[in-house]
Amino acid sequence: MKLLEPASIGDVSLRNRVVMTPMGMFAIPAPDGSITDRGIAFYRERARGGTALIFPAASLVTTVHEGPVSSLTALDSLDKSPGWSMLAEELHHHGAKLGVQLCAGLGRINVNFFYDQSHVPVSASAVPAYWTPWISCRPLETGEIEEIVQAFARAALIARNAGADVLEIHGYGGYLMDQFMSSLWNKREDEYGGGLDGRMKFPLDVVAAVKGAVGDSAALVFKFTPVHLVEGGREMDEGLEIARRLEAAGVDALHVDVGCYESWHTSIPPVYSPAGVMLAVDGQVRAAVSIPVIAHGKLGDPEVAEAALTRGMCDFIGLGRPLLADPFWVDKVARGKPLDITPCIGCSEGCIGRGVVGRYASCAVNPACAMEERYTVEPADKSKKVLVVGAGPGGLEASAVAAGRGHDVTLWEKKSVPGGCLVAASAPPFKKDVGRLLAHMVHRADEAGVKMSYDREASVDEVMSGGFDAVIVATGGEPVAPEGMQADGGHVVTAIKVLEGKVPLEGRVVVIGGGVAGCETAAFLAGEGCKVTLVEAEPQLLPGNIFLLNRAGLLELLEKAGVDTIVGARPESIEDGSVLLEGGRRLECDAIVLATGMRPDNSLAKALEGKGLEVRTIGDAASPRNVMEAVWEGFHTARLL
Repeated sequence: MKLLEPASIGDVSLRNRVVMTPMGMFAIPAPDGSITDRGIAFYRERARGGTALIFPAASLVTTVHEGPVSSLTALDSLDKSPGWSMLAEELHHHGAKLGVQLCAGLGRINVNFFYDQSHVPVSASAVPAYWTPWISCRPLETGEIEEIVQAFARAALIARNAGADVLEIHGYGGYLMDQFMSSLWNKREDEYGGGLDGRMKFPLDVVAAVKGAVGDSAALVFKFTPVHLVEGGREMDEGLEIARRLEAAGVDALHVDVGCYESWHTSIPPVYSPAGVMLAVDGQVRAAVSIPVIAHGKLGDPEVAEAALTRGMCDFIGLGRPLLADPFWVDKVARGKPLDITPCIGCSEGCIGRGVVGRYASCAVNPACAMEERYTVEPADKSKKVLVVGAGPGGLEASAVAAGRGHDVTLWEKKSVPGGCLVAASAPPFKKDVGRLLAHMVHRADEAGVKMSYDREASVDEVMSGGFDAVIVATGGEPVAPEGMQADGGHVVTAIKVLEGKVPLEGRVVVIGGGVAGCETAAFLAGEGCKVTLVEAEPQLLPGNIFLLNRAGLLELLEKAGVDTIVGARPESIEDGSVLLEGGRRLECDAIVLATGMRPDNSLAKALEGKGLEVRTIGDAASPRNVMEAVWEGFHTARLL
């Protein structure tokens, strides 16, 4: 398997071709950007899991123009070195190499103005700041640019002396260095602007400075964006020319990214993006240069990753979020156990969504991520006889964790198949990652020894006669319909029934409810050939709690599928063959799909109150949940049982 073959970047030998890519990990670094004990434990776990080269979050080479960022590390002074040296030794002990990504800063992407109005974002030119477009960035002066170049040299030397094996220059995605490289943001008329020669002066000066500081003692990678996918942004021809110039400057490998913040869901692909979404760009770069190319972007399926290598699209597989979901990804591939891998579902809810509201970064499907030494799953002091009712994501997680701790676990599911809401959620072809998660969760529960029983609806008498010490109620939720619009099983059906394949539809379909379920169902039906109109009472689609990357990806999916949308219009009544909206507008149709929310199915939990059992209610049975909330509740309930 080429994925597992040893390979080299420059003179640095790696045990396989898997690279953990740099990711902003909120609250993993210290507030000043130093490496923390918690960060060492986090990255060590990925080294233990077999990853060959590990890049922590990007390291600011200076904090003069931008203060420390909670998601990034820093190498702006020598006092940061001891933490990096401890991390390097830990990774080396487990056979991995340490990479350090050196970053000039965020520039117009910086959010500091929200919190400190004395720090106007800097950039190549006086372009609008991304998050506060009413503010123009302050162009960096020539002397300041030269100081940043020297800061790169200093940071490179500190990193190398601390034990870093590979250095990577952060020059991508519309961040500060890329702002100099792109005519979209660089409007300068001095030696750092104008044509490509001027726009490349800053990055090429940095390459020369880093090589001058460390020589060939560390491999040098440059991460760049060949194409921004926004109007006025970089196009592929210029991207390939940049690749050739970087190779000529002496970099040892290129790390390819796609997109920028204006097209953020292309640079961090959501669940709706196909696997290997960036490989077409990677392949073009690979054909233009003779140095290795690191690819990333939804490569968490081992078959997709292996195919990318064997087809010559790239030389190394970069994994970010998949290594949050499962730090032992490489080990499980090497052991021929792909179903053991906890797959990333591309939701970004745990890794980014938590961070942007001030919480520590983690993972929706791996609650122990970034809490490796705190959220440990220990053998139970005393084995209990545990009943889990409901085989949705919360129930499956709880049953597997409880059984793994040594409890005697039985799971009852009233349907003929496991999965709960994941069955419908994984049905559309654009939700294959969720299907992989469902298969993994069922497999994991089975491997843990959970006794699973289907077509079995729990009654109070059955539960009480079972001799159980504890009951985890994960009975999910039930669809809610507006008054007078109940599903009739024929002309009017629920989105869940449609996605589960129980009600095939054709012709003109009106989907009522523009939340996640309604939008996904509308896109699915449009893909099946239906003429779909989506109706939402609120002024915009997706009015609920959905992370902005997923929002952008799902809205783009609806547009590409040709779904007609109507917002700010409340359905007033439904009839056989039409939907009447407030204001008198009538929509003729062949079928109506209701996607108007869920309510908890907690009748069993209420009936068990006061019966002397240890009862826990999780997931949608407690209140409507997303996958992350259900998995986390199942994990912690069983971890502490």
